[in-house]
Amino acid sequence: MSKRTKETILIGSGLVILSILLHYLHVVIFKDVHHTMIFLFADISFIPLEVFLTTIVIERILERREKEHLLEKLNMLIGLFYTELGTKLLSDIVKGDAHGVMANHRTINSDTWNDQSFSKLHEDILNYDYELNIDKINLGDIKNKLDDNKDLLINLISNGNLLEHETFTEMLMTIMHLKEELDTRYCDEIERYEIMHIEKDLMAVYKYLTIEWAEYMKYLSKNYPSLYCKALINNPFDTRDKKEKDKCFLENIK
Repeated sequence: MSKRTKETILIGSGLVILSILLHYLHVVIFKDVHHTMIFLFADISFIPLEVFLTTIVIERILERREKEHLLEKLNMLIGLFYTELGTKLLSDIVKGDAHGVMANHRTINSDTWNDQSFSKLHEDILNYDYELNIDKINLGDIKNKLDDNKDLLINLISNGNLLEHETFTEMLMTIMHLKEELDTRYCDEIERYEIMHIEKDLMAVYKYLTIEWAEYMKYLSKNYPSLYCKALINNPFDTRDKKEKDKCFLENIK
């Protein structure tokens, strides 16, 4: 039996004994067993309701508030990631999209998204074939971006709050794996089979980045209109000129 269990048993036993002594003292002083037993059973009868109110209702309310607070922190970290690295990384990878569908998809380039369009976007992203033509991607630029943001990636991975967000954590680990592969393989004399291996890693990163980007955009659209407008202007899938996007989105911001 552990020390903590022993302490719990001792404290519980002590409280029960104290309660018995206090009720006995009540009987001795007031010499009224009848009313003492009434109060005793009334208190016992209230215990199930008290347990329900404290451990189920109140605890769930506090748990919900804590979850909302944690979600806010997680989205702040996700926003930091996409501001510093994620959006730039996506912009580089999208150039090698073998199908060119994602970059020209009407949903992902929508000027006015709502719950229905986000739902359609999520479905399209999950079912999309993230095949890449690596010859159209500048691996050197991607390697430099990952090297420049190495500390950011390490800090995010080591952040305990992100353990609650499995998909985002998996994405970070996939990006770190890509960085390791580029650090060890990418050079002037890289073999073709190594290029193919890096291409597969890029496809995995592309998928994770796109899924998390869409979820983050949905969060911004509901909570931070100004940041959402900025994210639309920097949309890595929208290949229109930046001035055109500036005019389009800034005129419609509320």
